[in-house]
Amino acid sequence: MALKPWLLATPASRGIGLQLARRLLNTTDLPVVATARKDLEHTKAQILQGLNVDPTRLSVLKIDVTGSLPPSNLYILQNL
Repeated sequence: MALKPWLLATPASRGIGLQLARRLLNTTDLPVVATARKDLEHTKAQILQGLNVDPTRLSVLKIDVTGSLPPSNLYILQNL
């Protein structure tokens, strides 16, 4: 089974990571996975603001490097 390609921008709640996620969405057709520690809906809104892209291409996952990856995030990554 071939894996589908996807792109990762982490962390993406501000700064370079935020701009990278926006750039990847705007210049490719691949799904983009962005990460943030909190305020996932706010992060998603910031990334998508002003872009004319399919919002379903963007997944924002809660990841805190001080903790473990929630099983729901693993499911999302496997099914991109």
